[in-house]
Amino acid sequence: MNDRWLLVFPAFGGLLLIVALLLQIHRWNEEERMLRTAGSVVAVSGRGCPSIAFSTGQGERVTFPGQVCSRPGYEIGESVELLYDPLEPENAHIDGFTQNWFVSLILGSFGSIFLLGGMVFVLPEALARRRRSRLERRGQAVQARIVEIRRNPFATLNNVPAWQLVCQWQNPANGAVHLFYSEDLWFDPLPFVQRDSLQVRIDPDNPRRYSVDTSFLPRLAM
Repeated sequence: MNDRWLLVFPAFGGLLLIVALLLQIHRWNEEERMLRTAGSVVAVSGRGCPSIAFSTGQGERVTFPGQVCSRPGYEIGESVELLYDPLEPENAHIDGFTQNWFVSLILGSFGSIFLLGGMVFVLPEALARRRRSRLERRGQAVQARIVEIRRNPFATLNNVPAWQLVCQWQNPANGAVHLFYSEDLWFDPLPFVQRDSLQVRIDPDNPRRYSVDTSFLPRLAM
């Protein structure tokens, strides 16, 4: 998968989280100069959107729309606590959890989903790169015979499982047989495998740490 596309979802998720945080900080800073008072619901639209009326300290009558619509919601005549800006009384909102946090929570929730979902793809790839880089410097190169080209049911994208190359190598020092699995591939590699073995870089002290060389395969176009 194209490396740039791997970063899109976590980057977008991180952006949404930053926007949610900035909106909430702005709301907190705004509320520091606001005054608290009581108002009443004077109208409710069909979607459950309330209109609130209140009087300022100078006796000015102000009506403003609630920022969050819900059903069941408010009833006409219901008393509500609210905050308003004394310099701009129209800048007011109901002082409740939903009104104070709704937008930030929605953006934060979507941001978390995109961030965590994207990390499912980015983190394994980052760890694989780190392992490959370390093994290229310190690892021992061995030739492992290809024994299978298979689907990996534990890695899917849009419900389509990835492909894997499976190869094996017998350690001449102790006769033990080791199975090596390539990184997940998002296209069928079979038409491009014109060889019987693959180079594998292993940690001489722990052959379970390895990296299968698939650099001969074409890159998936995005």
